[in-house]
Amino acid sequence: MGHLLGGFTLFNLLVWQWLKTSRLQPSMSVSVARPLFLLSLFVIVILTGQIALGGWVSSNYAALACVDFPKCQQSWWPPMDFKNAFIMWRGLGVDYEFGVLDHPARVAIHYVHRVGALVTAIAILFYASRLCKFSDARQLLKKNAFIITLLLFVQIGLGISNIVFKLPLPVAVMHNAVALLLLASLVTSAYMLKYARSN
Repeated sequence: MGHLLGGFTLFNLLVWQWLKTSRLQPSMSVSVARPLFLLSLFVIVILTGQIALGGWVSSNYAALACVDFPKCQQSWWPPMDFKNAFIMWRGLGVDYEFGVLDHPARVAIHYVHRVGALVTAIAILFYASRLCKFSDARQLLKKNAFIITLLLFVQIGLGISNIVFKLPLPVAVMHNAVALLLLASLVTSAYMLKYARSN
């Protein structure tokens, strides 16, 4: 999970550096741009948390803990072990191959990732709607909001496909790649809001 988050962080730092050379500075009132910038940071934190949860699902072999959708184990609230699901350190000498958790703990991890996906989707859609509302139709921010929304729905589709088709490798890889692009799109909008020019 740390390796995943480190790679995502490095990529988005490079995106930020590239944006500094591109000088993408939409024309927007500072009184509008500032609250939207703060909202973008909030949504980035939520998405980063969801990406971390996805890494936790993968590293604990919990992706197939629920093999049905939208229910999990044919239940809206299956048996789950939250106490053991999120222990970050289990000491030295532990063989983590194929995971160390019992099934109820893996179900808890998977279920939290599903709930996190719902919360993240709501937050991103709200943010994209704010970008569209306060952006001129010709501005880059409106185009960015469209890209964010498109990537979000692609990501949701890939996540559901992982469950329905029993985690095919190409779909799992695309699920990671689209998460990276979605985060980069949010970082791009945050940059443009931070450095927006006054009207």
